[in-house]
Amino acid sequence: MNENIIYVFIILVLYVAYKKYTQYKVLKLVPTLLLKGGQIIDVRTTEEFNTSNKEGSINIPITYLESRMKELDKTKPIILCCASGGRSALAKRTLISNGFENVYNAGTWKTLLKF
Repeated sequence: MNENIIYVFIILVLYVAYKKYTQYKVLKLVPTLLLKGGQIIDVRTTEEFNTSNKEGSINIPITYLESRMKELDKTKPIILCCASGGRSALAKRTLISNGFENVYNAGTWKTLLKF
Protein backbone atom coordinates (compact mmCIF):
# COMPACT_ATOMS: atom_id res chain seq x y z
CA MET A 1 0.00 0.00 0.00
CA ASN A 2 2.73 2.50 0.96
CA GLU A 3 4.60 1.67 -2.22
CA ASN A 4 1.58 2.69 -4.33
CA ILE A 5 1.38 6.03 -2.52
CA ILE A 6 5.01 6.71 -3.38
CA TYR A 7 4.33 6.02 -7.08
CA VAL A 8 1.31 8.31 -7.06
CA PHE A 9 3.36 11.03 -5.38
CA ILE A 10 6.18 10.66 -7.93
CA ILE A 11 3.71 10.89 -10.82
CA LEU A 12 2.13 13.97 -9.29
CA VAL A 13 5.51 15.66 -8.83
CA LEU A 14 6.49 14.86 -12.43
CA TYR A 15 3.19 16.22 -13.72
CA VAL A 16 3.59 19.50 -11.81
CA ALA A 17 7.21 19.81 -12.97
CA TYR A 18 6.15 19.26 -16.59
CA LYS A 19 3.43 21.91 -16.34
CA LYS A 20 5.85 24.43 -14.81
CA TYR A 21 8.47 23.69 -17.48
CA THR A 22 6.03 24.15 -20.37
CA GLN A 23 4.79 27.43 -18.85
CA TYR A 24 8.41 28.58 -18.47
CA LYS A 25 9.04 27.84 -22.15
CA VAL A 26 6.02 29.91 -23.19
CA LEU A 27 6.99 32.83 -20.95
CA LYS A 28 10.42 32.94 -22.59
CA LEU A 29 8.65 33.37 -25.95
CA VAL A 30 6.23 36.11 -24.86
CA PRO A 31 8.45 39.12 -25.74
CA THR A 32 9.00 37.77 -29.26
CA LEU A 33 5.33 36.89 -29.65
CA LEU A 34 4.31 40.41 -28.62
CA LEU A 35 6.75 41.91 -31.14
CA LYS A 36 5.01 39.81 -33.79
CA GLY A 37 1.67 41.38 -32.85
CA GLY A 38 0.66 38.78 -30.29
CA GLN A 39 -2.75 39.17 -28.69
CA ILE A 40 -3.09 38.48 -24.96
CA ILE A 41 -6.49 36.90 -24.36
CA ASP A 42 -7.66 36.57 -20.77
CA VAL A 43 -10.35 33.88 -20.55
CA ARG A 44 -11.43 34.61 -16.97
CA THR A 45 -14.94 35.87 -16.23
CA THR A 46 -15.70 39.54 -16.82
CA GLU A 47 -15.91 40.08 -13.06
CA GLU A 48 -12.47 38.56 -12.49
CA PHE A 49 -11.01 40.56 -15.37
CA ASN A 50 -12.51 43.86 -14.14
CA THR A 51 -11.02 43.29 -10.69
CA SER A 52 -7.47 43.08 -12.07
CA ASN A 53 -5.84 42.33 -15.40
CA LYS A 54 -2.81 42.70 -17.62
CA GLU A 55 -2.98 46.08 -19.32
CA GLY A 56 -3.65 45.65 -23.02
CA SER A 57 -5.16 42.18 -22.67
CA ILE A 58 -8.53 41.34 -24.15
CA ASN A 59 -11.17 39.66 -22.03
CA ILE A 60 -13.01 36.83 -23.76
CA PRO A 61 -14.47 34.59 -21.04
CA ILE A 62 -14.05 30.90 -21.80
CA THR A 63 -17.83 30.50 -21.97
CA TYR A 64 -17.97 32.96 -24.89
CA LEU A 65 -14.80 31.90 -26.71
CA GLU A 66 -16.45 29.89 -29.48
CA SER A 67 -18.94 32.65 -30.31
CA ARG A 68 -16.22 35.36 -30.27
CA MET A 69 -13.42 33.58 -32.15
CA LYS A 70 -14.02 35.74 -35.20
CA GLU A 71 -12.63 38.69 -33.21
CA LEU A 72 -9.20 37.02 -33.15
CA ASP A 73 -6.61 37.34 -35.89
CA LYS A 74 -5.49 33.85 -36.94
CA THR A 75 -2.32 35.28 -38.49
CA LYS A 76 -0.99 36.62 -35.18
CA PRO A 77 0.16 34.75 -32.07
CA ILE A 78 -2.47 34.29 -29.38
CA ILE A 79 -1.26 34.25 -25.78
CA LEU A 80 -3.88 32.86 -23.41
CA CYS A 81 -4.11 33.43 -19.67
CA CYS A 82 -6.54 32.95 -16.79
CA ALA A 83 -6.35 32.61 -13.01
CA SER A 84 -4.41 29.34 -12.80
CA GLY A 85 -3.83 28.02 -16.32
CA GLY A 86 -6.70 25.53 -16.45
CA ARG A 87 -9.17 27.59 -18.44
CA SER A 88 -6.45 28.88 -20.74
CA ALA A 89 -5.43 25.27 -21.45
CA LEU A 90 -9.03 24.51 -22.42
CA ALA A 91 -9.13 27.68 -24.54
CA LYS A 92 -5.94 26.61 -26.32
CA ARG A 93 -7.45 23.23 -27.22
CA THR A 94 -10.64 24.95 -28.40
CA LEU A 95 -8.80 27.41 -30.64
CA ILE A 96 -6.52 24.77 -32.13
CA SER A 97 -9.50 22.55 -32.91
CA ASN A 98 -10.99 25.53 -34.77
CA GLY A 99 -8.01 26.12 -37.04
CA PHE A 100 -5.81 28.44 -34.98
CA GLU A 101 -2.14 27.44 -35.11
CA ASN A 102 -0.08 30.00 -33.21
CA VAL A 103 -1.64 29.59 -29.74
CA TYR A 104 0.22 29.65 -26.41
CA ASN A 105 -0.95 29.03 -22.84
CA ALA A 106 0.89 31.43 -20.52
CA GLY A 107 -0.96 30.16 -17.45
CA THR A 108 -1.87 32.79 -14.89
CA TRP A 109 -2.37 36.37 -16.03
CA LYS A 110 -0.06 37.58 -13.25
CA THR A 111 2.95 36.03 -14.98
CA LEU A 112 2.36 38.39 -17.90
CA LEU A 113 2.59 41.55 -15.79
CA LYS A 114 6.34 41.80 -16.36
CA PHE A 115 5.90 42.12 -20.13
